[in-house]
Amino acid sequence: MIPTNISGGSSNIYDDIIIQLSKIKQLHEDDLAHMQARADVSEKFSMLITALIQYVPQQIMVVDKESNAILIMNEIAIMEMHKDINYVENIIELMSTHEIFNGGAEVEITYESQGAKRYFHVRAFELEWDGRNALIYVISDISEAKKELEELEEHAYHDGLTGLYNRAYGMKTLHDWVESKRQFVLLFADLDSLKYINDAFGHNEGDAYILNAAKHLQALSKDAVVCRLGGDEFMAIMPDVGHDEIEKSAAETYNNLATDEYQADKEYSYSMSYGFVTIGAGNTLGVSEILSIADERMYENKRARKKERRT
Repeated sequence: MIPTNISGGSSNIYDDIIIQLSKIKQLHEDDLAHMQARADVSEKFSMLITALIQYVPQQIMVVDKESNAILIMNEIAIMEMHKDINYVENIIELMSTHEIFNGGAEVEITYESQGAKRYFHVRAFELEWDGRNALIYVISDISEAKKELEELEEHAYHDGLTGLYNRAYGMKTLHDWVESKRQFVLLFADLDSLKYINDAFGHNEGDAYILNAAKHLQALSKDAVVCRLGGDEFMAIMPDVGHDEIEKSAAETYNNLATDEYQADKEYSYSMSYGFVTIGAGNTLGVSEILSIADERMYENKRARKKERRT
């Protein structure tokens, strides 16, 4: 038998155990109630988001973070998927290269499909969706805006007559190459007698002169950045070209311009003066110094040919 007269009797021990078990039971019930409340809130949140995303003008995708399974998409995103069966998979793959932190992320991605290129701005956030860790992607198609920007840059960086790069782009490229210690050759070219041809034969003939010169200068090197600086002045920047190679190419360009078939039966002739400077990887010259050297060598070339014509 269990004694009943030790320290108040065994009933006190049983009472304590029952009290402790009641407390534990209450804690579990509280936890369950809390979990249920959280589940209810999460479910209501998911339902609310599901309803709202149908009214958002951007594409919306909610993706399981672990499996990349699509949890929900709005109608706009679904329409994209119907047009391109690989659309969702490709978007997820493109986004997988970007880290999504607590505050989310904003990235621009380039999407290529069936030879067409599109641009998207994507805002990504982490969230809990039906008890699963998920990512929500808000996708805006910025292709038209990107195209307009590219067209503006095209106009901003290209010469209207020849289609070559202009002074602004040439100077930007030159600064970039000097700062990055790139090895290149810079060539200055000046068309001889352009003013005379404009005055004596009209600006249409002068424009033809400029266009033909541009055509031959573009043949200097397949990698050349050829710019029209304005009027009768041109600049070409060529990467990884040696002195002997550019000397030969410049002479060929001079001869090709001088024998251009357009002016074969004209009362004038084409010619250009040029000078170049070779820049190595260990270059310490600044942009203005490089330009000055090329300019001076161009005028040396012009003076030398004038002297030849007099003798």
